[in-house]
Amino acid sequence: MGRTESDATVVLVMTRPSTKSGQALIEYAFLMVLLATITFAVVALAGNQLSGLYSDLNYEFTHLTDASTIAPDGTTLTPGATPPASDCAPGQVLELRGHKWKCK
Repeated sequence: MGRTESDATVVLVMTRPSTKSGQALIEYAFLMVLLATITFAVVALAGNQLSGLYSDLNYEFTHLTDASTIAPDGTTLTPGATPPASDCAPGQVLELRGHKWKCK
């Protein structure tokens, strides 16, 4: 084999396309499907808690200067008033969190 033939062989080997050219695309697609499934499961399982948290934060930001508070049953209380303990289930205590009284 002469020098010209070996150079041509090396060039052909270097320019030959890989047989696994689509493998990376399929792996990325599987990863995206896995991430989408996990995200959907987290939102489905924690959706109600996240909704309640968003609702509480939204209420607090829109009522920053209010002096009144909200009882667990939704009624508005005058400043300094405490709702009756009977608003909570047995074994729970009232706790003031921001502008809202919560049963814990």
